Amino acid sequence: MADIEDLAALATEWSRSIRAPASLQEVVTSGNCVGCGICEGIVGPEFIRMEVQPPKQRMRPVFLKEAEPKLLQKALAACPGAKVGSLPGWAPATGMEAFVGKAISIQRGYATDPETRLKAAAAGGLTTLGSHLLDTGKVAFVLHVKACALYSDVSAQGSKLSFTAAEVFEGKGSRYGPTAPLKSLEDALSRNQPFALVAKPCDINAMRNCALVDPRVDQLCKYMMTISCGTFADNECVDKFLSKNKVDPSEVEEFRWRGHGCPGACPYLRTKDGREVSKDYVDFWFENGQELGPLTYQWRCKMCADFIGYAADVVVMDCWPGGLPQRRHEITEDRKHEWDGWVLIIARTERGQELVDSAKEAGKLTLGPADPREILETQPHQARRAASQLVRRAAHAARGAPLPELDAGAALRVARWALDANFVDEVMKTGPPAPSGDAAGLREVLPQTLAEALLQMPERHIAYHLDNFKGTAKRLARGDAVEPCCLGKL
Repeated sequence: MADIEDLAALATEWSRSIRAPASLQEVVTSGNCVGCGICEGIVGPEFIRMEVQPPKQRMRPVFLKEAEPKLLQKALAACPGAKVGSLPGWAPATGMEAFVGKAISIQRGYATDPETRLKAAAAGGLTTLGSHLLDTGKVAFVLHVKACALYSDVSAQGSKLSFTAAEVFEGKGSRYGPTAPLKSLEDALSRNQPFALVAKPCDINAMRNCALVDPRVDQLCKYMMTISCGTFADNECVDKFLSKNKVDPSEVEEFRWRGHGCPGACPYLRTKDGREVSKDYVDFWFENGQELGPLTYQWRCKMCADFIGYAADVVVMDCWPGGLPQRRHEITEDRKHEWDGWVLIIARTERGQELVDSAKEAGKLTLGPADPREILETQPHQARRAASQLVRRAAHAARGAPLPELDAGAALRVARWALDANFVDEVMKTGPPAPSGDAAGLREVLPQTLAEALLQMPERHIAYHLDNFKGTAKRLARGDAVEPCCLGKL
């Protein structure tokens, strides 16, 4: 059996060899689109326009007319549905290091301002950092999204440019729904002013990709900040929620996903006549599927190789033990403090570290040290996604289905997750054991040395990898990764 370094190199080379989408249209039809809007931002709305598309109500590009090949190539090079990258110059030695990602510091705390901590999502961490950058003049504006809006609100389907801390606060909260924060990228860059970006990890990937083909990104986007992202349900699920509660979208006065507690009601709405409807976070995400039919998600999220913002300067993430908050009406004495809001904050770059230190020194963030292990203990669902990523990609390769290309750092990250026995053991503790079965399928789709290495791992690890391989293959066979491509007219 080859040593771990040889296997990691082999797995990295193999993972990078999987075919990537060859066009923006194929990004969509192969289920790899995340709806970030960078294609519209680069090519222009007269050629590509982001719109919410039925029946799932996903944000997708509508291709209006053919654009210049150079612009289309630039957009494809930036697209996170075609390529996933990493911070250059950092290589993890273990699966746990790969899971945590590059981390200059990991701290635990909350926004010092009580109103921000209460009303903004995730203890107000990102709201505070964005506001602090503006208060100190480090940036001229923050590019982010307005959180509290129904997906049908066209005015909130793109990005929001905030020039004051008050404007950042006005956009507070989570946005578990389709929005295209980068459709306005050219507007932001053309201002020729320093700015910060707050967006999902895949949006950060798009910006890092774009920096390789547009030098203005690195010159002007001074800070990239994100969350630990567990995906979001398709907005047909929101429609079902409204329908069950007999609320027409036109009646909604206020809608929010998070905030007013950590996590707060999720979702919450108030109608124009004062009626309030809400659901507990746990009930919506884990029980709502039983009540309204299964929650559905875009395929690209299920295949994500960057769910904890591995390319960001700063990551802010929830830190509930076991990955779940308690229901508000069942919260126990030892966890009731969580309702006030606590987060883990990772500074991945020197620039990010300087920002976090500055906000802490200014008294805007209350922080204390945290252990890297807290990432796994409070994000176990992300650890399971990590350890299974390599064999999920194998299932795609077996069917010839395209996936985003991984750069060398991202491919190594994926390899470490699967091949580090200690890490996989830790992951196995976070869920029920996988059923055993014939592992011959792994031999058929992986390079021989890599397959043999996996087959020499403990039986429980083989079962875990095989179960994820079979599950992914089943979903691919039923067409989960297939989407229509929308051709519009001017």
